[in-house]
Amino acid sequence: MVPFEHLERNATFSCSELTLQSRYKLEFQQLEHYDLNQSYKQPSMSIRSKQQNQTDLPQLPYFYSLWKTASILPRLITPCEHQVYINLLKTFDQICRQGGVEYMISYGTLLGSYRNHDILPYDDDVDVLIHVKYYSLLAKINKLNNKTDWEFYRNTPTNMKFYFLESPSAGVYKWKWPFIGMDFYTDNATHIRSYMHIRKDIIFPLVLRPIAGLWVPGPRNIYKFFQVMSSRYYSSFSIDEKCYTQAYSHREERRKHQQKTVFCEQLRNIYPYIRRTCDSDYCQEHLMLNNVTTLYVLKMIRDK
Repeated sequence: MVPFEHLERNATFSCSELTLQSRYKLEFQQLEHYDLNQSYKQPSMSIRSKQQNQTDLPQLPYFYSLWKTASILPRLITPCEHQVYINLLKTFDQICRQGGVEYMISYGTLLGSYRNHDILPYDDDVDVLIHVKYYSLLAKINKLNNKTDWEFYRNTPTNMKFYFLESPSAGVYKWKWPFIGMDFYTDNATHIRSYMHIRKDIIFPLVLRPIAGLWVPGPRNIYKFFQVMSSRYYSSFSIDEKCYTQAYSHREERRKHQQKTVFCEQLRNIYPYIRRTCDSDYCQEHLMLNNVTTLYVLKMIRDK
């Protein structure tokens, strides 16, 4: 475990130093008796549709007390801010379930699920894709629920932000941070179109993917999704070998950081990462700590 005094402890509206310390003590007790041989299986989308909330799905372990940060590619959010994001994702997922809204994680969030079973350590937002047919429904849900603690902010006809109202402003803008960035796509018989055209057979049927103990819908084939993305945006992109941070800060909604790329293997003794062993049908995804210890193993359907 990382000593509590070494954790970044800046408070948020829903996470104080006291609550973080209480969680740290609880995790210490859990880790004392933790079984490193635990294994889990990816739930199906059909199971998710029958369940009422995230607690009905397999609960992957998650420990803030194991957090570390790499000087060459540091974390961009604190444990408290991460907790806000996870609560935000839970709330968003619940709203979408109840409203019959189909969504999928995308871009950096999808990459974080693949590499870390988490939000990317060196990222500061969450990305989802939603069909444009749900735009007016979400706007209506927002209007009908104007006494809640959350809000859908209609930024453009193809973009919304979802956040908790008590969060601080994102730079000089009207919306808040942390937020979920929602990009809306159109489609035809064979492709979806947002920032890029992607074949539907790469995306659908959606599958459940892990994010910090949550299960959220994602594209069927991560490899092909990022092949299309790299051909459009990042010619040197590598899903397994190169890790990079963007220059843009979503917290402040401006360019702030120096864009930097490192080899992912340089981060493996700091950030938990996924080591895969695959056969023709399945992958065993080992969540590795310090590049040595397996925290758990997750059986996932292999991308095809």
